[in-house]
Amino acid sequence: MINKKTTPAFKADITIGLHKGYSDSLWSLNELKTSLNKAQKLLKESKEILLSAKVTLCDIVFLGQDEPSVTISFINYPKFPIEKESFKEGVEFIARTILDDLKQNRIVIVFDDETTMLEQSDEIDKNIKLN
Repeated sequence: MINKKTTPAFKADITIGLHKGYSDSLWSLNELKTSLNKAQKLLKESKEILLSAKVTLCDIVFLGQDEPSVTISFINYPKFPIEKESFKEGVEFIARTILDDLKQNRIVIVFDDETTMLEQSDEIDKNIKLN
């Protein structure tokens, strides 16, 4: 017998570049996953929020910038359903933890209803040509 469970559908994607700061050195996928796992554990311990994630390699391309990156995707997983506000709080907690842990400048979260950018400074990648 197959059990069926549904929850309200909401999702979020975090995208973060893999360059260490604005250097040519890269974080490995394993280092990123270690940071993600640490953030998930801290979230569970501090707020009792459980968020499963899907990690997908991608590239950020913008006016000369071509940076290896990762998108971390979250859904309201029916096995561990939560309310929308707790979901958003948890995703932002994970984003802030990874941003700090990997010493990055900026991270973007795309929710169903808004896009949020967290940044340490206004500095941008030297490869982006705005003029």
